[in-house]
Amino acid sequence: MKILYVITSTETGGAEKALLELVRFMVPENTIRVISLKPLGPVALDMQQAGAEVKTLDMHWYNQSRIIQHLSAEITAFQPDIVHALLYRAMEYTRVACAGKKLKLVTTPHFDLSKKSFVFRWVDRLLKDLDTLTVVESFSTARYLVEKQKYRKEKVYLLPNGADPTVFYPDVDLRQQMRQKQGYLPEQVVFISVARLAAVKDPITLLQAFRNVLRTCPAARLVYVGEGPEHNRLAAYIQANHLEGAVRLVGEQADINAWLNMADVFVLPSVEESLPLALMEALRVGLPCIVSRVGDMPLWVEHGKNGFVFTPGDITLLSCFLSELAQDQSRRVEMGTASRLLSERMTRTSPQYQHLYQQLINDSFHVKTNL
Repeated sequence: MKILYVITSTETGGAEKALLELVRFMVPENTIRVISLKPLGPVALDMQQAGAEVKTLDMHWYNQSRIIQHLSAEITAFQPDIVHALLYRAMEYTRVACAGKKLKLVTTPHFDLSKKSFVFRWVDRLLKDLDTLTVVESFSTARYLVEKQKYRKEKVYLLPNGADPTVFYPDVDLRQQMRQKQGYLPEQVVFISVARLAAVKDPITLLQAFRNVLRTCPAARLVYVGEGPEHNRLAAYIQANHLEGAVRLVGEQADINAWLNMADVFVLPSVEESLPLALMEALRVGLPCIVSRVGDMPLWVEHGKNGFVFTPGDITLLSCFLSELAQDQSRRVEMGTASRLLSERMTRTSPQYQHLYQQLINDSFHVKTNL
């Protein structure tokens, strides 16, 4: 099978990491090509090392008008059996590029379309019927597409994100090694946020809430794993409030499992999400999770059972939840165990995609949904 993946970028993000896992699974038995609209990022190298051919259309703000033409030429030259586009701009450009080619086109948003502008939503609604199938990772996204964007139910398939249990798992020895290496003492409670340092993830709200926690829990620590445009703003806040000893910005890291094992609590205060891969990874490791009430995160973090859920931007409530888990070890252990048990509900998505692609090629795929 020849599969062409089109994605907006290959920077380090949830959608890019999900595609990387899919590419790694597909490469041994299929011919894989990945096209990134934007210049190649760090995930592109991992895809190449996995055996996929990766190309960029080198998209910038000044040359977007020619991207569809170049993408169409790439599709014609490769002659794929399946085209799979991920993220908004890749989806819309690929839809137009595939028009009239009678190809099997799969799209996966990996974002909350309800938070996009009217123009973005209008364009999506205009082009949606060019898809053979839309695969979504969250129930909230599926419902929005069907109810608001008027996608046909039979063309929307729910396949939730999942984390590979052979890659993400609790490891006591790894925890001790990482905490020793990073200089964290046994009595220090480490909160971790794994996400792009972007406004949509709202890292500044977490930092402001954590500053409140330090007044009563001086042994608490906070680690941000990820990079992005909010880095300088966070760094300035840390310096201005003398938080250098308690908060670290460690940038992008290769072994996320090791960093999650080092931590005690996972936090993600996003203002918009679908179903973030980082949350699923934290559940696999068995961490209590504090998340905002957006997307499908409340379906995986049961308030008071394996973590807490708060209204996006609510610094006071987030501070309270952070403080409670910073001070109550037995609560952390109880919630961590619940996260681990809850993670057993996950399924690996890559094998299901393989089966789905084959069914689409054979015209034997039918969506059954309760949306």
